[in-house]
Amino acid sequence: MNEPQPAPRPASALIAEATKRAGLIWVEVPGQDRARPAWHIWLPAGGGGRGRGRSRRRVRCGRRHRDLAHRAGVGGGPAPRSGGRGRSGCGARPALAARPGGARASEIPPLVERLAITVRLLTYWNSRRLAAEFTRREIWPLSHGQADRILSRAGTHRPSQARQPGPRYERAAPNELWHIDLKGPFYFRGTHRQGSCHFAGLVDDHSRHLLGVRALPTREAQPIWELLAEAVELCGVPLELMTDNGTPFVAVIRTMLSRFQRTLAELAIRHIRTQIDTPWTNGKIEAFWKTLQAEVLDRQVLEDLVAAEVAVETYAGYYNLHRLHGELGWRTPAERFDGTPFTDRDFDHVPLLAGAAPLLNALIPVLA
Repeated sequence: MNEPQPAPRPASALIAEATKRAGLIWVEVPGQDRARPAWHIWLPAGGGGRGRGRSRRRVRCGRRHRDLAHRAGVGGGPAPRSGGRGRSGCGARPALAARPGGARASEIPPLVERLAITVRLLTYWNSRRLAAEFTRREIWPLSHGQADRILSRAGTHRPSQARQPGPRYERAAPNELWHIDLKGPFYFRGTHRQGSCHFAGLVDDHSRHLLGVRALPTREAQPIWELLAEAVELCGVPLELMTDNGTPFVAVIRTMLSRFQRTLAELAIRHIRTQIDTPWTNGKIEAFWKTLQAEVLDRQVLEDLVAAEVAVETYAGYYNLHRLHGELGWRTPAERFDGTPFTDRDFDHVPLLAGAAPLLNALIPVLA
C-alpha cells in the first residue's frame, strides 16, 4: 500500500525557516494607513555569527518603530529620532527594517520579493548581482531596476558613489597574461598565538579564471613555483606573468635573478613586475583577494593550515564554475576561459546559501 505523500509546505513557511536558519526572524506588521500599508523587520534570533556581526546593518527607524516592536511582541523602549541611527529598543539591534510603502509594489509577485530579500540577507548581494543570479539561474527574469526597487522598499538599499575607475587593461585571449600574488599572514582562530598562513593565488587576465590557490605556512618560493608548475601542466604556458616586487618573485640584489625568475626564463615566459607601491597594477589578483576575504575568510574560522587549504580549494570550484562575474557580463570565469557552460538552475552550489539552499530551491517550482 502506497504511503500518502506529505502535502507541500507553503512558500511563506519555507522562507520563514530559511531566514530562521540564518539566525533571523521575519516579522510582518500591517500599517494603519495608505502611506504605510505594511512594515517588515528582521530581528537577530539569539545573537549573530561572525559574518553577520561584521556586516550588521544599522537601520533608520521612524516614530512608529516602538509601536512596531510592541506589535511584533519583542518589547520596546524609547524609539530613536526619525532618520537617526542607534539602538532600536527592541532588546536587540534589528538586522534590517523595511521602509514603508514604495512605488510599483505590484510589478513583482510578493513571493519573488521575499525570496530576493531572503537571498540578500544571507549573501549581501547587491541589486545587480541579485538580478543577474535570478535571471541566469532561470528563477525569475528580474531586472536590475526591479531588484533595486525591491531592496529600496525593504530598507536594504545602500546607495554609494560610483568609484573612479583606474587605468584598465585586458588581454584578448586566455593564457596571454597571468597574475600571481602572495597574501597574508592570516591568523588561525583569530589570534597570532595559534599560528598563521599565507595564500598564493594565480589568475588568468582575460577570463579571471582562478588557475590555482593554496594555503602556505611560509613565504618561501618553492611552493609558489609548484603552484605555477601545476597550472602550466594543466592549462599551458602563458606568454607573460605579472608579479609584484616581493622576495618570492624578485631577488634582493637587482643584478641577480631569483630562482623564480630563472625558471620563467627557461619556459620563455616574460616576467612583468608591477611598479613599487602600486598594487592596483596587479588588479585582477587583488580583486580576487577582496572577494575571497568577503566570502570565505570573514565567514569562517580557520582552525589550522589543513582547514585553510580545504576552504580555499572548495571555494575555487565555486568561483570558476558557479559564481557570476560582473566584469565578464555576468558570466563565470570558466565560460570565458574554456567555454564550460553555466548550467545552475538553483542555489545548490552557492556556499553562502548552503544552510538554506534546499528550502529556497523548493520555492523555485512555485514561481514557474
